[in-house]
Amino acid sequence: MAIGGQGFQDLTMPKQYFGALNGSLHAKFFVLKPPRELRQIQGTEIECTYFGHMYSFEFMYYDFFELNSQFLAPTAEEADFVVVEHCITYVYHVLRYGAGYNTVKLSWEALRIVQEQYLMPIIHWAESTPAYRRYGGRNFVLVLAMDKGRIDYPMVSRATKHWHAITTVGNGTNWMRQNAPWLEKDPERYGSLGDPCRRSTSMSKRRLIYFEQDVVVPVPTGSQWSVASEQTEDRHLLAFYAGSPNSCIRRFLTEQLVHSDDAEVVVIPKPIPKKPWSDFLFRSRFCFVPDGFSSISARLYEVLLHGCVPVLFTHAFHPPFETLLNWKRLAVFIRNSEVASAA
Repeated sequence: MAIGGQGFQDLTMPKQYFGALNGSLHAKFFVLKPPRELRQIQGTEIECTYFGHMYSFEFMYYDFFELNSQFLAPTAEEADFVVVEHCITYVYHVLRYGAGYNTVKLSWEALRIVQEQYLMPIIHWAESTPAYRRYGGRNFVLVLAMDKGRIDYPMVSRATKHWHAITTVGNGTNWMRQNAPWLEKDPERYGSLGDPCRRSTSMSKRRLIYFEQDVVVPVPTGSQWSVASEQTEDRHLLAFYAGSPNSCIRRFLTEQLVHSDDAEVVVIPKPIPKKPWSDFLFRSRFCFVPDGFSSISARLYEVLLHGCVPVLFTHAFHPPFETLLNWKRLAVFIRNSEVASAA
């Protein structure tokens, strides 16, 4: 699929940005690897490795440069951006599920430990390097794979507020407020009922942390674009959703639609195996993407890569490639209050 070609020009950024984009593609990176003595937690040596698409993003980012050396500078001092290698999210999961921290209370303690004992020492070491002193760390990059980005690692975030953080979540409500992507511009067209999930969103207790130099990228997924993704003739379902009821809006949607007598609407209130999940996506024209535990997940990108139009129920979405893609043309945005009023 040639983005920007015939039929896709209204999805892309204005042409005046092309020059700046092409210039950024020539940036050179350097992956700064911490010494072995810092790659450990509580006396156990850590070897960063793949452990599933989403949370392996930190590891996968560095692995990308291993496979694409054309983007690498010879030294850290010559690089436009210096990426500090780590895998704090992997270390957190090792601690939580392998060292007895697998309760809600202890999971917060695990987050504190991996910051204090693993990533903060690496950051302090990075600050001592000649490459850091060159620009005061303003060209240093930190990848964070956890669901809510910087806010999951507040200690690290404070120490790197002048660095570039690469996350999958962005700035929460700011993008939504600035861009007003709603399909229906009048919030009271379908009635004036309030948002039933206003006090139970992914942002209710902890607001996201995002700085202007940070970058939002897609959640890694095992799906890929295919010939089946392009077909439109065999999409007999109007709308489809299947997933765990792990948020207020997910529970509300399934309660309203799971018993629908419309044969073109399929709502399943639990996860289903990968093969039937993929088959349903290929058969559907619109696929619901409600917020879950976080305001972003692999679901959005799996839906897109199956050629299904995502319908987002969110108040905290910050899209990747926001200056490159017109997200108002890529997805449908629905307010929670509209669901409540139409139900």
